[in-house]
Amino acid sequence: MPMVPFKYGGFWDVPRYILCRVEENQLLLEAGFDDALDEYSTEYRVYALPPGLDWDSIFTWLESPSSQSHYLGSIPVNEIHFDESKRKEIETGPLIKLIRH
Repeated sequence: MPMVPFKYGGFWDVPRYILCRVEENQLLLEAGFDDALDEYSTEYRVYALPPGLDWDSIFTWLESPSSQSHYLGSIPVNEIHFDESKRKEIETGPLIKLIRH
């Protein structure tokens, strides 16, 4: 399966916020802390980011109502495969399925 590089923010077992490019789409995978469960999310929520959105603006954008119009769906964290370090590359298979669905 093809791998692509990514940037990340937050790390607890795996990156909790991932920014990557798959098939010309800039994607954000978000599996932050769930206060209600008092645990990190077991699913990545996947968003197609608007053109030109930079890393510094992502978290503000996530809190805006417009982010929901870019929501593609979710993928269980354990279905995402990383390079050995879990900090450099991510497999694209599950993301391509979500984009093309």
